Amino acid sequence: MPTHGAVVSRKKHGSVLRLLESHPGERNPKDIIRRLARAKVDQARKHGWEGPPFCPKMFTSIFGIRCKEVHHDLHCEGRLLPYPDGRLWIEYQAGRMIERQRFTIFHEFAHTLFPDFCQFLPHHQSASTTEDDLDYEFENLCDIAAAEMLLPHEDFISDVQKLSWLGFEAVHNLRHRYVASIDATVYRLIDLAKTVSTSVVFLTDVKGSHPGRGPLWVKSCRPNSMFKGYVLPGTQPPASSITVRCLIQNIGTTAPVPETWWIKGRPRTYLVQAARLPTISSSPEYPKVAALLFPVSYARNWIGN
Repeated sequence: MPTHGAVVSRKKHGSVLRLLESHPGERNPKDIIRRLARAKVDQARKHGWEGPPFCPKMFTSIFGIRCKEVHHDLHCEGRLLPYPDGRLWIEYQAGRMIERQRFTIFHEFAHTLFPDFCQFLPHHQSASTTEDDLDYEFENLCDIAAAEMLLPHEDFISDVQKLSWLGFEAVHNLRHRYVASIDATVYRLIDLAKTVSTSVVFLTDVKGSHPGRGPLWVKSCRPNSMFKGYVLPGTQPPASSITVRCLIQNIGTTAPVPETWWIKGRPRTYLVQAARLPTISSSPEYPKVAALLFPVSYARNWIGN
């Protein structure tokens, strides 16, 4: 069992440290935050909260938090604020896609799962890489909690277990059912799908510091526990990849095809399916294409066969 001193000596965001300190003997903040979010879901269900889709405003109201759409520029997607009367409010930015607003509300509520949330003040800084990394860990935990509330484990896993094909056809059906974005749905699917090795990569057309001529580079990768390897940010898909055709031809969802990608200087062959992501004018850095990577043998499960 780790000692109190061993926990606080690790380089972590202050709120993450407080979370760990409030659960002595536990090392993984992701496990803690998932458990806390699921407890809130169970509590909300007892008050008649049901779905899918699951209403974020009803959810927060059960816990005494009001929501308000704000039309002036918040310089962020949302924020949790105490009002003079002592009540908590979640303000979220107007003019965003409904799927994004719903996730934002759950994300802001997730701040209340941290024991020091009353001391939280919205801040946006990038003074150093270290501070950015610490903030990223904290915000990622809030995203994990938001997914638990937007796409509750019990309902979502039941839907996933009915699927024979875990490609973008399933992602689109699930995201419409839960009124969630493609990225939130595919992340949740990757995390909970345990029947096949799979990974999702999000690709950007913003070159930045990436080498090569593009037109696409991997921005992020999320493998499930069965997937062997990791596609590093900056990796370029083959010039003939369906991900490139998806971007150039503006294809909604492609059929899956076998492709060989060079990963860390070595060829790796996957069954690849791509989907075009929506353009978000307020976030030009948002990825343009998502791709699911499967074993080539998984082609026999494709519903298009």
